[in-house]
Amino acid sequence: MICPSCHAENIEGADECVNCGQALYGLDVPGSPRGGQAPQFVQDPIVALPKHEAPTIGVSDPVGLAVSVMQRRDVGCVLVMDGERLAGIITGWDILQKVAGPKEDLNAVTCGQIMTADPICLHDDDSIALALNHMASGDFRHVPILRDDKPASVIDVGDVFRHISPHLV
Repeated sequence: MICPSCHAENIEGADECVNCGQALYGLDVPGSPRGGQAPQFVQDPIVALPKHEAPTIGVSDPVGLAVSVMQRRDVGCVLVMDGERLAGIITGWDILQKVAGPKEDLNAVTCGQIMTADPICLHDDDSIALALNHMASGDFRHVPILRDDKPASVIDVGDVFRHISPHLV
C-alpha cells in the first residue's frame, strides 16, 4: 500500500505508514479502480478544504468570553492558548455539556477547566482521509490546522463532507 501523504511503500494492511506515521486504516477500499486504495478526492491534501478563522482565547479566560467570541465571529469553536502553545479547544458542545445551565455563571469557570486538552491537530499537507479518520475515530467535528507548529485555521466535518459529497453517487 502506498502512503497518500509521503508515497512510501507499506505492507498491505498496515495501520500506519512506516515512513511518516500517517494513519492508513480505511484506505483499502474493496472494488476501487485504483488497486484498492481510496479514491483521489479523499487523498487530496487538507489545503483543498476551506479554512475557518481560528479565534483564540487564554486558558485562564472565563468561558463567558469564549461564548462571546464564538457568537461574535460566528464560529463553532475557539482555540485555547497557553502563551504561544495550543493548550486545547472549546466547542459549543463543550459549553453545553460541561458548564451551561440555568444557574451557572459562565464567568466563574475558566476555559482551561472545560477545554478539550491537547487536541489532535493536522497540517495543510495531511490528507482529507486522515482528517476524516481522526474525526470519525475521535468523535469530534473540529480540527485545528497548524502551520509552523502554530494554529493557523480550523476545519470542520462539514468542510470534509462538502468536499467528498459531489463524488459520492
